[in-house]
Amino acid sequence: MKLTNLVISAALALTITPAHASFMEQFLDPQDGQLDASQWVLNNSHGFLPIPFVITEPAVGVGAGAALLFFHETEEQKTNRQENPEAAKDIPLSVTGVIGGATSNGTYVTGVFHSGNWMDDRVRYFGGLFGASINLNFYGGEDDTPYKFNMQGLYFTQDIDVRLGDSNFFLGGSYTYLNSDSNFDVSGVIPGVDQLSLDSGDGSVKVKLTYDNRNNQMSPESGTKAGIAYIMHDNRLGGDFDYKRTHAYVNNYNKISDSWGIAFRGDAKSIDGEAPFYARPFLDMRGMPAMRYQGDDTVLGEVELSYNIDQRWTILGFTGAGVAVDNNQSLSDANVLTMKGTGFRYLIARELGMKTGVDIAKGPEEWTVYLQFGTAW
Repeated sequence: MKLTNLVISAALALTITPAHASFMEQFLDPQDGQLDASQWVLNNSHGFLPIPFVITEPAVGVGAGAALLFFHETEEQKTNRQENPEAAKDIPLSVTGVIGGATSNGTYVTGVFHSGNWMDDRVRYFGGLFGASINLNFYGGEDDTPYKFNMQGLYFTQDIDVRLGDSNFFLGGSYTYLNSDSNFDVSGVIPGVDQLSLDSGDGSVKVKLTYDNRNNQMSPESGTKAGIAYIMHDNRLGGDFDYKRTHAYVNNYNKISDSWGIAFRGDAKSIDGEAPFYARPFLDMRGMPAMRYQGDDTVLGEVELSYNIDQRWTILGFTGAGVAVDNNQSLSDANVLTMKGTGFRYLIARELGMKTGVDIAKGPEEWTVYLQFGTAW
């Protein structure tokens, strides 16, 4: 999950440099002497760590935040890691955190969460409670005019995946509930009316089947993660809406040689029923702001080519295309929207296989910059 990747890798990438050389030693890899945060994270797993991070989502502006993280590692896991450091890449850390952040357009979010990995990666869990006030633009009108809106609310989620036997397949499910108050600025659109409001609840249950054989969950270089999910929103689940969603995706990573790698992404989403405006699928790609290109159905694809300059530094280029259509349209009649970009990664924690870096991408409208933690997908 990207939230987990964000806070864990922010811990690795944005550490404030201390003045004492003895403290700095744990930020140098004993193998190559390069900057590396593996030991700092793994050997300080018995207390809360304050972690700053940067937000670069174009839909809400530039911002910053901080998290308090507690990494969980049993004595058995620690012993195994010390005896075989490379094995730490295969099974992610469990982490509990408190998070908060704000952006330049007045958006803010706070929350608590736990990401757990249990029984030698046989069970994967994520749960959290988040509060937010989000300022975005809605482009759902016929003339594509942006309407500013603010959504305040609480979001609760419980998600679990269980490995099927010794395979790479996981059967999972989740429950989510969103209680929100949305206010649209319609001044100048409807005479005498400044705001339209929607106070609602939205509860859902998801069933999903996932395949995952990636060599690392946060910064994979080989393997595939693919899944299909059916999500039912129903007033019997605590909400005010009845609608259905489906989601299918595949992310594939390949090493062409020791230096070159290539990755592919495909994603399709669909919605049916009387759904609220914020639930409609949108093209979730670099270079495209959140909720900018919405439809009842979305399909997208991306390809990313990477080159390892050395064991630490990687440069990459990517491109992709997608369509968003309504129920009264066909995919063949939709406008194909494209994006392209370039970026770099640095291996900030060798024992965890974690990379961090920056991507610059251009969609149909403008260039945007993203601070990346792990894979972009």
